[in-house]
Amino acid sequence: MIATKIQAACKLANLKLKPACELANISYGTLYSQIKHERPIPFDTVHKLSVVLQIPIEFFTETESEMASQIAPQNKWQAAEIANADRAACSRAGFHVTTDHILDWYRREGGQLRNWEWFADQVDLYQPIKDTDAIMHPIRIGSRSTTAERLMLAEKSDFYKVVGSFGEKVIERAMHSHKMLDSVPYFVSDETIDVFTKGQRVTGGYRKVTMRVTDPAQGPITAIFSKLTWLNTVEDVAEVDRVEA
Repeated sequence: MIATKIQAACKLANLKLKPACELANISYGTLYSQIKHERPIPFDTVHKLSVVLQIPIEFFTETESEMASQIAPQNKWQAAEIANADRAACSRAGFHVTTDHILDWYRREGGQLRNWEWFADQVDLYQPIKDTDAIMHPIRIGSRSTTAERLMLAEKSDFYKVVGSFGEKVIERAMHSHKMLDSVPYFVSDETIDVFTKGQRVTGGYRKVTMRVTDPAQGPITAIFSKLTWLNTVEDVAEVDRVEA
């Protein structure tokens, strides 16, 4: 398991095992042999790789969820767990990014948008809200973020067509969370959504982390990460979680 996650971590960081070992100041030959012959790998080795690859140590130690995606959900909370599973590069490697991981990253990096490759496909970036804005303006939508996957957004321009079709109150509530960053650097909120999009009903609950981060090239921007907390599983309701808010 650890060997598989080390290989997955190198892939996430776009780095082969040998140069990763060189950066971490560990023996490539020793680690390669440990992986090949399935021998125990010292924690110190894993920790050093975690540092140089800029991937949380939990990635290597967290056990995979035993809940299989093909099992029919028994209730809306189990449905949320299933929908959260098997998404993004980290998740496919057995590591499920949580709001705590995001908050730890935010504090560690001091609000700077750096060393975020391990969850970049699960976060959406927006321009800071202005008083004259009638809707949020995305800079990029993570390819496997909740917004992209559950609202079936093909590209950034699709955001305006889909989210722009929601009711005024839905958009106003979404914009409110962005405006909150005028007074705090980040905050966590529990949200609900119940809208129709692309012929399907979207209804569920999600926990959202809204952050003001600083990009070296673009300056202050808004970053949002969220995870399902519950999901309506009635047959005529689509399995989705939230509209980006």
